[in-house]
Amino acid sequence: MIKINILNRGPIFNWGKNFGYWFPIKYFKEELKDNGFQIDFYNSINDKFYDSDLIIIDNRFFKYSNFNKVKKKLGLHVQNEFLENINKISKKNPNIIWFDLGDSSGNTSFEILPMVKKYVKKQFYKDKNLYKKTFFRDRYYADFYQKKFQLEKDRDFKVYPLLKEYENKLVLGWNIGVGNYFNIIQFNKIQKYRCITKSLINNNLKFLDKYFLGYYKDLIKNQDIFYNFNLRSDDPKKSIHFQRNQISKILKKNFDLPLKRLNHRSYLERLGRSKVSVGAFGWGEICYREFEAVKMGAAVVFPNVDYLETWPNIYKDNFSYLSYKFDFSDLIEKIELAINDKILRDELVLNSQNICKSVYTEEGLKYFVKFFKKITE
Repeated sequence: MIKINILNRGPIFNWGKNFGYWFPIKYFKEELKDNGFQIDFYNSINDKFYDSDLIIIDNRFFKYSNFNKVKKKLGLHVQNEFLENINKISKKNPNIIWFDLGDSSGNTSFEILPMVKKYVKKQFYKDKNLYKKTFFRDRYYADFYQKKFQLEKDRDFKVYPLLKEYENKLVLGWNIGVGNYFNIIQFNKIQKYRCITKSLINNNLKFLDKYFLGYYKDLIKNQDIFYNFNLRSDDPKKSIHFQRNQISKILKKNFDLPLKRLNHRSYLERLGRSKVSVGAFGWGEICYREFEAVKMGAAVVFPNVDYLETWPNIYKDNFSYLSYKFDFSDLIEKIELAINDKILRDELVLNSQNICKSVYTEEGLKYFVKFFKKITE
């Protein structure tokens, strides 16, 4: 039996902490044990945590310490001093697996590679040579928009390139699509917190399925498209947010749909009534909204991400989504194709939903077993 301890933290009654990125590991805990992996979670570092064959560290653990949370509330700079902490940890247990849960496929922390056994990320560039280059704001797409439109003053970014000797340490993990969203359409907030409480009390999480947002496909579609972005217009990182802002302008001009804030329930209901959900990158390429659209039965039109590898992969062009070019030249064409071709739209929804559903089947379990075998090599 290989003993693996996972270090992560977050508010105990936060839905994402309980049913987000780490949920499938908890869901398949007994099945993983049957395959030789004893996995436990810790929210603090102690002797018991060190006593394992492998220790997995969520990269957000040090950033969201109590001290840093206070600094964030005061508007002060939050520094992620992970190198210093990892160095201390490695002296007690050097078998460290670093989980980079950063939003972008770029924005890496490869300076940690000499100190860890494996480096896991939610999504990688398919071409690892891209990690040997320097991109503006350490993002492939931000670099594209900066070069094309000169959105910000040119500046140097401290980026640690991927060295050839460490390439074998990179292991693909899984993205936020594994998370189970609370079905706020059918249940209220009190039931939400009861659900979280039950998850904390009971070891078997499978009985909570009824609380999760299901997969809709037969809702009445009385709206052509849905788009609703946080534009972050005041953020100085213009190259990161340019795509959202530009798409919003194009869509408002062509479809005359207002951008307004919606509560979560109204947001999901609008998604469910829409034929097409138009997406754009946020701080990274992969966003919650596309997976919410899949669950609500809207066909996804999204920037082309053929340059990425990720899992679960709902980004298979003309199979589970329709892509548009970074320069937006075919955006309206792709949206209108999805709106007018119901057969295509239904196929996109069916295929993307099947991909997401597979996470909690035998297929998904096999992926996680294979993953844990790989990080123990």
